[in-house]
Amino acid sequence: WDQGLSPPAHIEEAACRALAGRMVGKAIAISTATCLLASAAQAAQLRRGVEQPPIEHSAFPSSFPEFFVPKGAVPPTEALASAKVSPAPLPVQLVGANRSVTMAAQPLSFQSFYNGYAKGPGIWKWSNALAAYDRFLTPLAGKPMKLAEVGIQSGGSVAMWKAVLGAQCHIYGIDINPAVNKFTDPMTTISIGDQADPNMWQNFFIATTKAPIDALIDDGGHEAHQMLVTLQSVFDNLTPGGIIALEDIHGEHYTNSFFIPAARYLGAKATWGQLSSVHIFPFLLVAKRAGNDMRAPLHFGGTTETVNGFEQLWAALPRHWGGHVVLENAAWGPFLTEQGLTNFFRLFEQLHHSVWSDAPSGCERTPAPVCTVTVTNCQMQSIIAGVHIFPNRLVVEVAGTPILINAVRKGTDWLPY
Repeated sequence: WDQGLSPPAHIEEAACRALAGRMVGKAIAISTATCLLASAAQAAQLRRGVEQPPIEHSAFPSSFPEFFVPKGAVPPTEALASAKVSPAPLPVQLVGANRSVTMAAQPLSFQSFYNGYAKGPGIWKWSNALAAYDRFLTPLAGKPMKLAEVGIQSGGSVAMWKAVLGAQCHIYGIDINPAVNKFTDPMTTISIGDQADPNMWQNFFIATTKAPIDALIDDGGHEAHQMLVTLQSVFDNLTPGGIIALEDIHGEHYTNSFFIPAARYLGAKATWGQLSSVHIFPFLLVAKRAGNDMRAPLHFGGTTETVNGFEQLWAALPRHWGGHVVLENAAWGPFLTEQGLTNFFRLFEQLHHSVWSDAPSGCERTPAPVCTVTVTNCQMQSIIAGVHIFPNRLVVEVAGTPILINAVRKGTDWLPY
């Protein structure tokens, strides 16, 4: 409420009063007990098949279970607390990534660069996004590649991409602030333009990159229409196996304004065989173009099991700390369809539940070099580290230790926002 957002209409009045009960800085601190997943009616429809028509939010009852639990199953909170097998030790900052990924071949990861960065142009990234980039991008380090980023702001991210990906990576920065032109060098090209303008993108690929790019990071305006134009303009200009990552998708209101239109677009691309996979992390969506799945393949470690329905999925999660659960059901048909993606985006929308506090209070709205924003996890964010949607299966990664999602400003030189 303090940030001008209206409470969801489907949360009953008593819950709304509870949500507003405590304040931390300029953010609302909400107990994980108030984080809601979906109604039993929605989950029941999803169990009947990925291709079922979507349920309108207006059809939802006025109150929901804390976390969908099939009849007779142990609630995830109780099951996780009473799990007989203790999770294997796992550094908090790596929880967002899969602990089975071997990074030994790479001299530097995004996380290690970020944690050690102290002086120079400012950079501000979410910890779980850095973990995701270690999985999708670090396997490409040391090879010729083109990476574009919308919203380079104070320039620290340019230094990060160069340091981790190597001298053969050409960086293309896109921003609305002409002051960022100072970061231009032989391997860094800066374009000033509006990411919500399709003409800007057309000119960018024709006159600037002059070829498809390997990755685009959207850390720009974070408005739904801006992200949609970016997705629709960039995806066809990715190389086979290339990715687009859209950051800072904060709040369940993005389900209707961004995720559902994105499902329509990506589902069409899948129909034409152009979409390899879709990946959901807290506040982050990654889509991978088809054509070279082995370019930077994901690895899933820890214990695992395969289930064929959502009831079994929820029940299996507490059995696989630090592992993953695979959902497969041939009767549902392909998962990468408009309706399949729509249902998955709705089911896991609580991964984007956005409740956080900044320290010092109010710093996130200033260019102050010292500022940390920390998320107050809802239940889903405390249990699920990532969701990965492939043509015929869905993989849910389970946290190995408590998940810490934060964004710590690094660097000393900051341009005004």
